Amino acid sequence: MNKTIKNILIILILFISIAGVVLPKELNNLDEIWNFNFARCIADGLLPYKDFNMVQTPLLPILCGIILKLTFNEMIVMRILAILLMTACFFASYKILERLNVHRYIINLFIVGIYLMFYNYFCIDYNYAVLLISLIIIYIELKYEMFDVDPKRDFWLGILVGSSILFKQTTGLALTVISIFYKLLLVSNKDACKKVFKIIIYRSIGVLTPILLFVIYLTINNIWIDFLDYTIFSISTFSNKISYIQLIKGNYGLLTQLLSILVPITVLFLYYITICKRNISREQKNLFILFCYSVASMVVVYPISDSIHFLIGALPTLISFCYLMYIFINNVVLNNKKCHKAKAEIKNIMKHLGLLTTIIIIIISSLKTIQYLKIANEYEDLKHFIFIPVFNEGIKKIDDYIIQEQNKNNKVLILDAAAAIYMIPIEKYTKDYDLFLKGNLGAKGENGQIEKLRKENNNTIVLILKDKYKKNWQTPENVIEYIKQNWKKIDEIEQFNIYIKKGTNDGKNNMQ
Repeated sequence: MNKTIKNILIILILFISIAGVVLPKELNNLDEIWNFNFARCIADGLLPYKDFNMVQTPLLPILCGIILKLTFNEMIVMRILAILLMTACFFASYKILERLNVHRYIINLFIVGIYLMFYNYFCIDYNYAVLLISLIIIYIELKYEMFDVDPKRDFWLGILVGSSILFKQTTGLALTVISIFYKLLLVSNKDACKKVFKIIIYRSIGVLTPILLFVIYLTINNIWIDFLDYTIFSISTFSNKISYIQLIKGNYGLLTQLLSILVPITVLFLYYITICKRNISREQKNLFILFCYSVASMVVVYPISDSIHFLIGALPTLISFCYLMYIFINNVVLNNKKCHKAKAEIKNIMKHLGLLTTIIIIIISSLKTIQYLKIANEYEDLKHFIFIPVFNEGIKKIDDYIIQEQNKNNKVLILDAAAAIYMIPIEKYTKDYDLFLKGNLGAKGENGQIEKLRKENNNTIVLILKDKYKKNWQTPENVIEYIKQNWKKIDEIEQFNIYIKKGTNDGKNNMQ
């Protein structure tokens, strides 16, 4: 089969398989809602940090915002972008293993495996964007000799890895540092040192290019102070942590538990056979590259070690594990005379198993997509959520209430992680309250929000979740408690209690 046609076919299979999961999904993923809201704000001409709060660098919402502006400002566009992003990540994984000369039957089974692992986590997210950059760089690095110097290639690699910092500053910076300096670990003579030094220079210049553009962007829009407030100074208020121990304990399922043990063991093994032995054979060189970028990717697991962060961070390590298993099976097991007769049978089993599971996935995903397309027109009531499966009666009721109060010159704030769900259809944005999470409120944190609420006028109405409902684990509880203790509950609507400042005279008249 022609290589181009083969690649197109693989991309098409991945796209169809992922689309059947993403398109019919109900509106219940807060990460999806927040990321869409960032992009929507950009499309509406708002500035990150100054007009809306976020803690990561803004390249993903800027790119998505531009696409929303040029097409349709609807979440369905973001879902299509999510399908493309996830397809690109899986295709890059396929091409990496192909470049490592892993047998195609093993690659097929591996892709099916990670598809099933990520099944519940397909979405558009800045962490996936950084992962994609990491996978692309691994693919490129595997092609060339360790100390091969190419100014043009290294400059463009620098630009690529430097752009990861603009998607997410923490993981992007870790990826950038490793990409620039990792070859120093294998330097053993003066000539190699000179070559590596040149690579460092060219890549560093490339990295500085997107960073310089970002500096210009911040300066032109006069958002330096806001940027530093939310991305740097607010770190001290970020108390949201999920320990890696929670993964090992099995809090996210048996598979994740097993992988959380396997991944660090694989990384340590890669360290031993590449750094400790310092053997630069072709296989060792490949494993060394995989080791370094596996370490860089795992940075995303800290400080929130939940299943999605873990899987994103672990993917390069899982690719490494697949390659290690291939080397072991190919060089040890199948070269054994006793196993020689079974070689054809093993390949035949893998071939048919990979083909069968792929066909099943395509059929199921296609049927889900067709079923979704038949009923997509039923979801047209909520602006910006057209074609998105959503139970909208509660949203519409709360939105009607907000509009009603605004017509009476009252301001309504929703102090809940899901606030954006209600604000998006009525095209409102309230900074800090539409992403009401610890660590996302600037350097003053919860105390700053309490101070703001103290200064609010008597025409401000606050909605907070009733106690019988489970709050998001990142909810600023101190702010919620301040409202309960110092404001007056006047009524209820759906799952929210309604509060106004004590001393306000209109009471329930706000509801009339």
